[in-house]
Amino acid sequence: MDLGRRRGLRLAAFGTLLAVVALPAYADDPTPPPPASVTDVNRSLEQLQAEAAAVQADFAKATIAYTKALKDAQTAEAAAKKAEATATVSKGKADEERRQLGLLTAQAYQLGIPTVMGTESMLWSLAPVAENLQEIADRQTAITQLGSTQVSQYRMAMEAENESNRLKSEATTKRQAANDAAAKAQDLSKQVQQKAADASAAMADQTADLDVASALSKQLQLVRNQQALARWQTYLTELTSAKITPPAAAVLKNPAKLPTGLAPLTRRGTPVPGVASAAVAGRTVRVMSAETIRAVNQAFSLVGKPYGVAATGPDKYGCLGAARVAWQPYTTLPNLVSKVYPDYQAVPNAWIQPGDLLVMGSKSLGLVHIGIALDNGEMIAADEAKGSVVVTTVPDNLYAALRPTLGAPAKPQVAPVGTSDAYAFRCGNTATSYNVGSGAWTWPLPDGTYEIGTPFGQSGSMWETGFHTGQDFPAPVGTTVRAVTSGVVRVEHPAWAGNLVRIDHGNGLETLYAHLSRIDVTDGQQVKAGQQIGAVGTEGNSTGPHLHFEVRLGGDPVNPMPFLATGSASTGWGGYTNGMIPASKLCGIGGGHMLRCDAAAAYLQLSSAYRAQFGKSLCITDSYRSYASQVDLYARKPSLAALPGTSNHGWGVAVDLCGGIDKYNTTQYQWMKSHAPTYGWVHPAWAEQGGSREEPWHWEFGNPASS
Repeated sequence: MDLGRRRGLRLAAFGTLLAVVALPAYADDPTPPPPASVTDVNRSLEQLQAEAAAVQADFAKATIAYTKALKDAQTAEAAAKKAEATATVSKGKADEERRQLGLLTAQAYQLGIPTVMGTESMLWSLAPVAENLQEIADRQTAITQLGSTQVSQYRMAMEAENESNRLKSEATTKRQAANDAAAKAQDLSKQVQQKAADASAAMADQTADLDVASALSKQLQLVRNQQALARWQTYLTELTSAKITPPAAAVLKNPAKLPTGLAPLTRRGTPVPGVASAAVAGRTVRVMSAETIRAVNQAFSLVGKPYGVAATGPDKYGCLGAARVAWQPYTTLPNLVSKVYPDYQAVPNAWIQPGDLLVMGSKSLGLVHIGIALDNGEMIAADEAKGSVVVTTVPDNLYAALRPTLGAPAKPQVAPVGTSDAYAFRCGNTATSYNVGSGAWTWPLPDGTYEIGTPFGQSGSMWETGFHTGQDFPAPVGTTVRAVTSGVVRVEHPAWAGNLVRIDHGNGLETLYAHLSRIDVTDGQQVKAGQQIGAVGTEGNSTGPHLHFEVRLGGDPVNPMPFLATGSASTGWGGYTNGMIPASKLCGIGGGHMLRCDAAAAYLQLSSAYRAQFGKSLCITDSYRSYASQVDLYARKPSLAALPGTSNHGWGVAVDLCGGIDKYNTTQYQWMKSHAPTYGWVHPAWAEQGGSREEPWHWEFGNPASS
């Protein structure tokens, strides 16, 4: 499927779309103008999302450089202090060796023993010795030892002096390096502060447009729904005009045994089971079963209904709920998408027809979404990201197409095992957050071999999607390209990329490495973080040597920079950028605090239970956090705050609490640990006592226990 189609319709096409929708007739002008809220918008929701992602990537680049410089400065300072301490110890050792030599020299002089040292060396050796030479305890022992010991001691003293001088010079060099690193970090800190100000200003400019653009997006979706329905109704009218009565599904099951007047419908020369064709006035008309037509009609009757997790109607529908209603009463689908796959015959993608059940997912993630196929690469599905049952593009992560009218599969069909992360990708949504483990994540090119190029989200006509789906790293042809973390390789050669390595890291996470001049791995190969997989090139649709690097979650491209900066990231929800969710998409929980609506509902239930226990509502200090406020907080507390664009506060699924919950081991904290998960609220591992960042007050909305 074409990735560019999944991102929705662009604003530029809106006028054309309106022209094909049935609208009331006007005497003077048959096409009334679109609402003012549409004509006043200069940027579509998709453009705003792309711009926001570009701003976040730009800030992330500056922050990454600053964080690295700060770490280098800390390392250099530690090295300088260690070198200075070592030099001090060495100086003390050299002084002691010189003092011992001076004592031996003084003894030799007092005893009249000829010294092996010249006058200058004697003076050097005697310099640290006190005027009181009573330390000579045993005259006879000194006479015995002096001859053999003086030369040895002289050598030891000189070696200690030389080592002391060397370490002193090394300490001086490291101190200068530490000072230079500190100055560089300070300079980059100023750049980050400026970037922060620029990011806040840019986001403030966009915020005013978001709600209107969101309304526009709804209108565009409505137009798309209406267009698809109009096409379907045209097909039904064509059947009626041709006086074709749709036959029962059983009649069309075997293409070799069709009734008189019907012929097989072929794709690439192969008859397609479950559907037929008829010749009418020199035209070929597709003939679908009555059961299939009924299923598609019922699916269209659900379009526009609100989405609800696991809802089965009649007011709300989950992704499986919509598919189940569409195909009743002909068949009742199982209660899990993974159980649907083994029960109905799969057909090749080239055979997909309206009414087919499309299941989305992957081998490493499991099956997470289901829709009812239409023509034109579209489907009807209950989409969590869009909040309703809609006509949408069949996504890239289409796993299989199933045809209920063909009955049980001829060969066993085993669904991929679902993972704990599959829940985050339910019904067309993209995971809110994804932790890839900071200890097992590396950059795709070696340090010092590349520059930071075109960012993720930059809009432009040169990309089929309308925006840049990855992060570019300009580098010379032949520069080593590395796997960012462990996974299984798939080698591809699409026209746009030339040579492409795709690595499946499991649980819905993939990385892509495009335009390679050389590929050093093979299909199915297991690779480790940092392992060489190829070399930079300029193959495919490329304007010069560079690596095009992508991160995809559940098939959707997301901004790679937060991953590279932190080893984890918060990514798309509802099509919005982190910290850029319109107020109309959030729900209040009191005190001016806002959360994503499902999180808000769960929070209010949790607060009610807390009030029943303690006689007062939950005490809250922070909830949804805009991108601008994330930037401001990071500028003030870089060691405590998350990198802007990666905070779950920016998705409206995190709260900071007070009133006793903000301290470990209190009665309130322990109650939350025991009861909050029942309502979907959890205390993340990193915030636990002894975790990477101890924050007893921080709680996040996750997978409810009831799900």
